Amino acid sequence: MIKLSNLADYGVELMCCIALKPEDVHSSAELADFTRIPLPTVSKILGTMVRAGLLTSHRGLNGGFTLSLPACEISITNIIEAVDGPVQLTNCLGDNISDCDRVSNCGTRSQWFRINEAVKNALGSVLLSDMIESVPDFLGDGTVDDMPLIAKLIN
Repeated sequence: MIKLSNLADYGVELMCCIALKPEDVHSSAELADFTRIPLPTVSKILGTMVRAGLLTSHRGLNGGFTLSLPACEISITNIIEAVDGPVQLTNCLGDNISDCDRVSNCGTRSQWFRINEAVKNALGSVLLSDMIESVPDFLGDGTVDDMPLIAKLIN
């Protein structure tokens, strides 16, 4: 199973919340309360996003976080890699290939590079701005209880 970490998933959710109101300065506490992600986790992820250059930190009484770039310039790959590191489907694709004792006689390694790039490119083709577009009808009947978090922010 190919699976993102919970932190990467939370990172995308937090970035979407911020991108929906890019002119606002968002506090960690506000985002934690709204998303119901624990405050220490929110703080950790937001700090990671600042170090990756995706968010700007504002100090002071009304401090918080804003996007460093427009949402149309931030890809899902940017967010995932900020939290989890490089998109890497197998151990032999990273810098430390010594983790695999089959590298010298593996017949599929070259194809894994192609597959890995396809996945990375697919994630890179989805922008943060795409993630906050209106929610498709098939996600519920439109009542507030059926709406995903992002739809509640939009409406």
